[in-house]
Amino acid sequence: MNDDNKSIAENYLLDYLEYYDKKSISYKKWYSVLVVLDIVISAFIPFATLFIDNFSYTKYIVAFMGSVVTIVSAFKTTFGFHKNWVEYRTTAELLKYHKYLFETQSTPYCEENKGELLILNVNSIVIKENRNWRSFELNNKRSHPKIQ
Repeated sequence: MNDDNKSIAENYLLDYLEYYDKKSISYKKWYSVLVVLDIVISAFIPFATLFIDNFSYTKYIVAFMGSVVTIVSAFKTTFGFHKNWVEYRTTAELLKYHKYLFETQSTPYCEENKGELLILNVNSIVIKENRNWRSFELNNKRSHPKIQ
């Protein structure tokens, strides 16, 4: 295998690795923000109720806080931030594993056709992840028919 083919195969892998890594980071951030919002606002609801007798508008604040917690919880489950974070991270780590095998010319990348094999393995990983994503999307549409 010449250096050009090796470089093409490695760049092919790196493009997918970068994509899945960025998506994983993005979903992790969204999930973390929503979890923190959920916890903080939920924790302040009982505290805010202590002021209902002193300030008449406090009941509206408490009701608003409860509504925000409900919306945040619905977003977490409906849009699958945690599930997507884990799946994208898993795919990125699997691609990273193959990257290291390829760079160190470890099995199965110790043969002459290592570039072609790397591309086949990357495609296999990506196709599997795409099937998982489509399955999630179909299940999500069935449980939430108005989300398209």
